[in-house]
Amino acid sequence: MERSEPVSRILSGLPRRRALGAALLVAALGSSASLFGQTPPGAAQPAAPPKPLTPPPAAPSTQELAAPPASAARLPSGMSTLQLRAGTGKVSPRPQDWIAFFAIGRRADGTVVQNTFASPDPIRMQMSRLIPAWQSAFAAMVAGEQRRFWFPAELAPKNPKTGTQEALVFDLELVAVLKMADAPSSLRAPDPKATQVGLATSILTMKAGKGGAKATRQDAALLNFTVWNDVGHTLSTSTLDGRPTLFPLDRVMPAFAACVEGMTVGELRRCWISAAGNEGFPGAPTGALIFELELLNLADAAKIFIPGTAAPTPKPN
Repeated sequence: MERSEPVSRILSGLPRRRALGAALLVAALGSSASLFGQTPPGAAQPAAPPKPLTPPPAAPSTQELAAPPASAARLPSGMSTLQLRAGTGKVSPRPQDWIAFFAIGRRADGTVVQNTFASPDPIRMQMSRLIPAWQSAFAAMVAGEQRRFWFPAELAPKNPKTGTQEALVFDLELVAVLKMADAPSSLRAPDPKATQVGLATSILTMKAGKGGAKATRQDAALLNFTVWNDVGHTLSTSTLDGRPTLFPLDRVMPAFAACVEGMTVGELRRCWISAAGNEGFPGAPTGALIFELELLNLADAAKIFIPGTAAPTPKPN
């Protein structure tokens, strides 16, 4: 999967209230297509170097385009499906999980309406952001599997240009399933054990750190993070990019800085930010946010984000 731009470059010159959203975007999902569902604003990533294209399955026959064969299984949703290639995965995606996939769709006359196999990288989306028919399709698959699905008109995605629906045949390849942690049991309000550290912020330490230096508002904090909205949908996570994210605590919204302030390396903390403290987040411009944060390292933010300064030295623990 493609890498994102350095956080320091993205954050350079941004106003304070926008910096948190920009930093979180570096771990957000890649490009997506309007037929499949909705993507958080601005989530497209920089172009990656060209890669070998993944060939799609052999095109369905004229008879298959007209109707599913007798060997196809009918799903409770009303779609029919036929396995084209067995998968290597062991589990199917859940609503909170993220998936990487390729898809090619055709009308009954064979016209191709969507073909992501023509791109070097798979689409990445959270299952809960897909339209219901797509959720039903991928919930029947495991990683590595290819399936053909017959979407009746009433379940097919709307044509983004005309807004109409028509019967479609889609060949799908589920490339990968990225399992997401279950949302906290406390979403609408902070956990009763949490401590309020600001007008809009409450924190709860899940695992103690190693001691030593504590995070201050002048530090840059290297964090593994996951953030949910108040209905339990994962908005973003550093897991998607396979690496932690660097946050300059003097450039993020104050409620988030309050979440991190006082943490020591190795500490795992859960944080609740009320709707009043949410100054804007991709995919959730309003509403409460719930973070799970693991602090990996600390450094002087000024030495990272001021051009021409030397490489930072991590703070002693």
